[in-house]
Amino acid sequence: MLSAVHIVAAVPSELGDLPGSPLGVGPVAAAVAAASLLMSRPGAPLVLIGTAGSFAGGPPPGSVITTARLGFADPTATLGLGYVPLAPPPLHVEALPGFPAFDVLTRLGVTTDAALAARLAAEGPWHVEHMEAYAVAWACHQAGVRFSALLGITNWVGPEAHLEWKERHVEVEEHVRRALTVALAPRVTNG
Repeated sequence: MLSAVHIVAAVPSELGDLPGSPLGVGPVAAAVAAASLLMSRPGAPLVLIGTAGSFAGGPPPGSVITTARLGFADPTATLGLGYVPLAPPPLHVEALPGFPAFDVLTRLGVTTDAALAARLAAEGPWHVEHMEAYAVAWACHQAGVRFSALLGITNWVGPEAHLEWKERHVEVEEHVRRALTVALAPRVTNG
């Protein structure tokens, strides 16, 4: 069943040896690449895999989660220093069965400030931060294509995020790939 969906990730290391396409890091690169992919391969559902950070109270590092609701936030607006005209609305997306579903916030970068992390988490409320999910989901939404994501939690959002990601990302990426392979494996029935 792996061939029935198109697997995408930000970078090749997240895909490992899974068939799929790297989209690039961040929402802009991911949106453009996803839109191009959707034009060249219309109709096939997309499954985004990758690593993500968890806000306080969210899933612990090492968890593999799927997305339920996606949002996009600009830190300038969050801090009351500006606003986003016609801000993109939250998207409700298809959760992959068998995984806990959480609400995921996409940002332009990784949040390393504890106070900003707390404000961002409270606004949604949001449980997880990921840099590409909303952009890819929005491209799918605009194209009428089904979207799901499977994310491995590598770190807590905040000052130690990058260090924690560096320590865990290889192991968590492999865990996500194994989980996806099992989730999408064809079901064998007797009869």
